[in-house]
Amino acid sequence: MKKNIKKNIVLLSILSVFSGGLAQQSQADNLGDNLAAAPNIVVIIVDDMGYSDISPFGGEIATPNLQVLADEGIRMNRFYTAPMSAPARAMLMTGNSNQQAGMGAMWWYENTFGADGYELRLTDRVVTMPERFKDAGYATMMSGKWHLGYIEGSKPTDRGFERAFAFMGGGASHFNDVMSLGTIESFHTYYTLNGEKINKNDLPEDFYSADAFASQLNKWIIDTPAQQPLFAYLALTTPHDPLQAPDEWIAKFEGHYNEGYAEVYTARINRLKSLGLLHENAPLPKLLLKDAWDKLSVDEKKYEAKLMQVYAAMIANMDYQIGTVIETLKTTGRYENTIIAFMSDNGANPKITHKYASDPDYWKQFDDSYANLGRKGSFITYGQHWANVSNAPYANFHKATSAQGGINTNFIISGAKISEKGVIKSEPFAIYDIAPTLYELAGIDASIKVNSPVAEQYKNKAVLPMLGLSFADYFKSASGNAPQTSRYKLGNGLAIELHNQAAFIDGHWKLRRLVKAASSAQMAEWELFDLNSDPTETNNVAANNPEILERLIKSYSEYAQQAMVIHGEGKLIPYKGVDPITLIPK
Repeated sequence: MKKNIKKNIVLLSILSVFSGGLAQQSQADNLGDNLAAAPNIVVIIVDDMGYSDISPFGGEIATPNLQVLADEGIRMNRFYTAPMSAPARAMLMTGNSNQQAGMGAMWWYENTFGADGYELRLTDRVVTMPERFKDAGYATMMSGKWHLGYIEGSKPTDRGFERAFAFMGGGASHFNDVMSLGTIESFHTYYTLNGEKINKNDLPEDFYSADAFASQLNKWIIDTPAQQPLFAYLALTTPHDPLQAPDEWIAKFEGHYNEGYAEVYTARINRLKSLGLLHENAPLPKLLLKDAWDKLSVDEKKYEAKLMQVYAAMIANMDYQIGTVIETLKTTGRYENTIIAFMSDNGANPKITHKYASDPDYWKQFDDSYANLGRKGSFITYGQHWANVSNAPYANFHKATSAQGGINTNFIISGAKISEKGVIKSEPFAIYDIAPTLYELAGIDASIKVNSPVAEQYKNKAVLPMLGLSFADYFKSASGNAPQTSRYKLGNGLAIELHNQAAFIDGHWKLRRLVKAASSAQMAEWELFDLNSDPTETNNVAANNPEILERLIKSYSEYAQQAMVIHGEGKLIPYKGVDPITLIPK
């Protein structure tokens, strides 16, 4: 097997990519007329991207392919996801809360260690999108980051993907050295092909993550019989740190960020307003971006500008790779009957590289000199100031928090059945609403039991109904309404929770609990924000609205009970994997 994998991986170089070695489970012979005409589904998720990085959301970085999707479809400016990667992906894949799906956290606390909802892998309590689409006769394929379990039973090919080229962990260097995010992450820092681990020494010299992921997905789209609809999942690790891009892409942005943080931030705010994504009178957070830039020496400014230059190169390359998938859909005659959904898993990442948990000596091997920034062997992030620019209009609180900058990210839906063009909508929409929406758009009855290996293995256990609601009517017609069914007895809001970071959004009201990062579980008082007048959360109005505050707290409590939330207590316990036999946390 290893020999075959190596042979296939070498073929990834440039345009000749491996076919995956799995026999196609074609159901073309028994597809009904309705399924034969069913829309293809392409779900694209990117990693740690800022709110205003791409041109449809006010960015200066040219992203023409995403711009076309936005111009031909709908942008949601109140799209809510999880504060961090794996929980967001769990909600996306299932339509359930991250706790219901098994990804209740990225680490444990003393009272969540090994608890239901905190297995830190996809569990048998939920059905995944690839399982349901496969059961309906779709060809299912993924290429990209998985981060939802690495042991048997939780790999992509265990959970409905017929073909999968997957990075199993949370992040790594983007070239063929596959360097982990610190030593604590090494246990799941590797790629797999259809469930088989790939030795990084077998990756080609010119390997770059985004190119490899898109190229593989394109190959599998081409190989799928024309009469069979497909469900394709492209999960790019762009622009997760370390910030890296091919030299030719970095060169495209030479000198673009020499003016510093404040100039780029101001230009983004102005574009957000002109696009209608931010109203003219919206209060802005107090930032000292100009002062911070002016305090830097000439060499420090040069270095800081290069960090953002590399980041911009990653975003531009990401758009290019998405464009290759769009072109493949067109050349295979699928594009006109394809629904494409694009999103970021959470907000921008302000983390400083060496804050990843690791043996301190690990960081000594990297060359972060100016000349090597963004190249193989470097390991860089862009820090708090560029994160404030990247995530404009949100600031100070980003990834890992329940602030808007952590959970309000980009979402675009375009293509077949999406009637409106170039529209921006503001109805609150959660990442766990995507699965039921796509099922309805595809004509799939999500109430029917799925014939999946996992469902059979655990046939005596109950599968939880989805928490998400379908927005199919809302997307199909300009007169379509958002779902009228209430999720909870006290209202129809949506909620997010991770590591005691919590939010409940009901219309323009947002309940927020923002806790500090620490080595033990933290708690904080609830805050209340009116997102219509204060979309950037600058003014806590809880004291002036006690009845609304009380109602939303009760609604959140109802959500927490339904969603299997356990509020963390005690010391933080790092996730170091589980024993594959006993499933006991390490």
